[in-house]
Amino acid sequence: MARRRRERRQLARLCDLVAGALLPHLEPKPPATRLTREDERRILLALSRVSKAIRGWEEEEEEEEEEEDDEGCELDQEIISCSAEVHSCSLPANQHFDDGFSCLANIISILVGFFGFCSSYVRHSAGNILIVISDSLMKFEVVWIQFVELVWIAIHTVSTCAHSALPSLIDSISSFRKDSICYCSVMESLSHDIIISSTNITSFVEVLQLRCLDINGHMVASLFRVLHTVLKFLKHTDNELKEDFICISAHHILMVDWDLYYQLNVGEPLNLVKDSTFSFSDDLKQLGFLSSSLLQLLCSLLEQSDLEDNNGQDIYAKLVGVIPKLVGILPEHQDAPKSLSQYLKHKFLMIMMRLKPYIQKDCSYIVCCLKLLRQHFQDLLHEPIMQHIAKPENCLEGSPFLLSTVGLGETHDKSTRHLQRQAMYLFLSFCICLAHNGNDSALQCSCKRDDQMLGHKVLDCSDHCDCFALSEISDWLQRCFLDKIFGFKSSTDNALCFLQLYMEEDDMLFNVLLQLLDAPLISSKIDSMENRWASELIGGKLFSSIFDPVHVFHLLLLLLHYDHLVLVDYLISKDVGVHCAQYLLRCLRLVTQCWHSFTDDSIYEAKIEKLNFKRQKTFNDANSSSGSSIEGPKLGSACHKKSKNKHKLFLNAKACLLSLKRTLEDLHRKGLFPYNPKPLLKSLARFEELCPD
Repeated sequence: MARRRRERRQLARLCDLVAGALLPHLEPKPPATRLTREDERRILLALSRVSKAIRGWEEEEEEEEEEEDDEGCELDQEIISCSAEVHSCSLPANQHFDDGFSCLANIISILVGFFGFCSSYVRHSAGNILIVISDSLMKFEVVWIQFVELVWIAIHTVSTCAHSALPSLIDSISSFRKDSICYCSVMESLSHDIIISSTNITSFVEVLQLRCLDINGHMVASLFRVLHTVLKFLKHTDNELKEDFICISAHHILMVDWDLYYQLNVGEPLNLVKDSTFSFSDDLKQLGFLSSSLLQLLCSLLEQSDLEDNNGQDIYAKLVGVIPKLVGILPEHQDAPKSLSQYLKHKFLMIMMRLKPYIQKDCSYIVCCLKLLRQHFQDLLHEPIMQHIAKPENCLEGSPFLLSTVGLGETHDKSTRHLQRQAMYLFLSFCICLAHNGNDSALQCSCKRDDQMLGHKVLDCSDHCDCFALSEISDWLQRCFLDKIFGFKSSTDNALCFLQLYMEEDDMLFNVLLQLLDAPLISSKIDSMENRWASELIGGKLFSSIFDPVHVFHLLLLLLHYDHLVLVDYLISKDVGVHCAQYLLRCLRLVTQCWHSFTDDSIYEAKIEKLNFKRQKTFNDANSSSGSSIEGPKLGSACHKKSKNKHKLFLNAKACLLSLKRTLEDLHRKGLFPYNPKPLLKSLARFEELCPD
């Protein structure tokens, strides 16, 4: 009873404060698009006072809670209720809410109204008040959940009211909340009082319409910013409400009518408000603000990956379907700022990376994502990366001499290389997964029937999903390496420049290294296929050979200058330690299985020459009318290297790995290693046994 009294009194105090200080600035409606500096100053001052007052209540409320617990029933007559004479919400007379709900609806509708002002300072200040109110209501779990619900309903309302779609909006919200298993489980675990009735939703939407000065994208973006900040606070404090917030928000994202935001697969924004100076089609800056806010919130929601509830896991699987609908966020305008374009692409790729485990459960999702990458990130996937191998050792990173020597220029800045790393990693992950498991019964396939996901059908995809992936990776290798990279002395340089691209980011480095361990699966898949397919996909076999895991392991040690202490730093790193240990364990197992290849690198070059000759022969057979001819492979060229270089890679790698073993043993003996390195030490000991004296 005391908790209920505190809850109602808090809502009433907030309602009185917000309505008394801020509602006069909304009624009568001022011209939102023409706000004088004096009006802006007055509104900002009022917003600041409200925010400061709410923040000052925290200490007072703690003292009052202790007093109420002692006084007990003596305070029953002082209960502040929205239906009592002590407090009355300043709502239109024709709007009816259940007892205790009108305060929350009044507070949110007033503050959302300020998001319609043209001043970014006013919108930011109003959003901060909503964030402060969220913090103050978190101790009242039921009320706080209703608060989050109303913020999402406000988002749906703002995005649909311009299309006169409010009746359908209310019906869809009601049916969704009724049918959603996860949503209902969250609500039932708390209280029946938490469920917002359709009548309350209708009244709230109508009040919100009356108080919105203008419907524009800034309102939606500001609300997304509020939700993102609330989620950041929940994560920072490790609040128990975090999972409830993620569950409700993820389901509301699934409710979004994306046609009201974007035209799918075209990338042109729809005009949400006719004859408005805030029109999406006329204000690219607003579009960027809205898009970045949405992607930022979605990325934060996907950071949570340890939900124990099975229904919670299903949320992320359903969110995979949102990926193709987000394509309209990527700017296709010529005059779009480069920084905005790169930020949106980064967030889009991050969403794909965090949903990758769920994407790879259905080949139709994989095919869809591969097509999205090819369509919207082709410049990154096929951009030549030869400059990464040409970096002079005596030139500092970022030096203008490096730019002039290597030819990086403005288009190869760090942001572009970061996007290139993300895009290539996703592309290779999807291709390898689909090629290896395309016809596996364990991998679901709905390519033929899932038109919404793919945009168009894949011919015989249920039978040839793997062929699609093999064709994609063969085309990528041809475009990115064989067509654009000339002057390399050996195929080693192809893998080396690719690996060097990832050396700038440790986490991405070990992600792609772990993925490349599966490169031989491409060759194995092609070998098991019909001859007519295998001849056309010879580029896939070449990919498996160029990125041979044993040789890539050699190249990694080479790029680390055979410094075993760098490997130690990786292993004890909080960010990449686990992935580094996994990679080393798998590599050492491969080394023991392919010992001859590890000790004699000339085998690698000979195999590449043979495959490259076969690829060229296939190409010339297809173009025999040109009368061109090619020479056979010089299979002996790789085997007749100078004896002093034949085992150079092996000897350097041997010294590095044995030094790593001694260092790990010393750290483990002294209790200085952060986890148990015995599995890794066992693998290194097996490696040492194979090494000749």
